[in-house]
Amino acid sequence: MKTKNIKVVYTYRHCQSGGTLHSGTGPCTAVPKIQMEGWWLEQLGFTIGAPLIVEYEEGSIHIRTLTAEELAAKEQREAQAELEKRIAQLEQMKRGIEAEAASLSMVAEPSTKYAASEPDSRN
Repeated sequence: MKTKNIKVVYTYRHCQSGGTLHSGTGPCTAVPKIQMEGWWLEQLGFTIGAPLIVEYEEGSIHIRTLTAEELAAKEQREAQAELEKRIAQLEQMKRGIEAEAASLSMVAEPSTKYAASEPDSRN
C-alpha cells in the first residue's frame, strides 16, 4: 500500500442568521478540511463524478467508491423517495380538487335556510 502525506487545513464557513448569508464582515467560523487531488485518484478508481462512501471513526477515515450493488441500492432508495414525494404531491392536489369540487357543487344552494318571518319580496 502506498501512502500520501497530506495535512488537515481549515476553510471558512459563513454562518447564516435569519436566512441571510453574511459575507466579508459577517460572522463565520473556521472548519477543518481535507483536500486530495491528482491523477493517482483516478488510477485508484476515483473517477470524476464517482459516488463515494466515507466511513469514519475516532482517528480514522476510510474513503471508497460504491460497489455496483451499493450504487443500485442507492439509486433504488432515491427513486423510492422521489416516488413517495410525488405520490404525496398528487394526494394533496387530489384533496384540493375534491374540496374545490365540493364547494362548486353548492354554488346554487343557500348557505342558510330562509326564515319564515321574512316577508316575501316578490309580492
